[in-house]
Amino acid sequence: KIAPPVGREGPSRPLVIAVLLWFPMAPHARLSFVHGVALLALGAAACSGGEVKAPDSVGGLEKAQVEAIVKEYLLREPEILFEMQTAFQRNQLATQTLAAEGAWEKLLATSKDDPYIGRKDAPITIVEFSDYDCGVCKAAVPWVMAQVDDRRSDIKVIVKESAVRGEDSRRAAIAAMAAHQQGKYRDMHVALMKAPANAYTPANLEMIAQSVGLDIARWKKDMADANLIKRVDRSVEEFDMAGLQGTPSFLINGRFVGGFGQEELESLIEATRQQIRS
Repeated sequence: KIAPPVGREGPSRPLVIAVLLWFPMAPHARLSFVHGVALLALGAAACSGGEVKAPDSVGGLEKAQVEAIVKEYLLREPEILFEMQTAFQRNQLATQTLAAEGAWEKLLATSKDDPYIGRKDAPITIVEFSDYDCGVCKAAVPWVMAQVDDRRSDIKVIVKESAVRGEDSRRAAIAAMAAHQQGKYRDMHVALMKAPANAYTPANLEMIAQSVGLDIARWKKDMADANLIKRVDRSVEEFDMAGLQGTPSFLINGRFVGGFGQEELESLIEATRQQIRS
């Protein structure tokens, strides 16, 4: 067991944070996370694109001694872990927000073939990135529909079928887009969201299609259409282009909200209404 050295001044808080982050991390994690925290704390040069290797010593101390110092420090001040996590998440959100809002004009430009719900010329446009295997997306559906059904009729929702959770959700997204060809997108979208996640087998999808009154022969033909499939895959590409990390993700007239925070979404919608009125 290595004891922390005694008789000398302990390491500064930033140094302890940096060392704590540095040693256990895999190389790819160091490149992104340590760049913003550990390298700054250590005063090192910015890392290159190659693999980063943990140093054998820090400030004249051997690696084992530094690890012992870090352990002692964390036992004394465990709240630092929460502070680190909070700071990292805040930084991630800021980065994601900048990327998503910066992509707004491109997303609108490519949305002419995307399904939308609500009044076509509504002054408020919500772009929603959604996935049928996403439980939170399913929970958000009643709220989303309530916005487009509001008596003010001032909201349009464009749905980006970002099937990022694998082949099961991709099949469901293609099925929804095929229903869009028959003017039944909303009915199919809601029915698919009511179905259990990971249950979108061809047989189950056909049952859902029948339940909303689709022409099954035409629907199957449209599901095999290469251009329709490309439109689904394009939504996944747009998800990545916008720097998104998960579904649902919303953009309201260009302002980003990640996840389904109903209070935050409604506050932003109301602020947008006031801005339009002013």
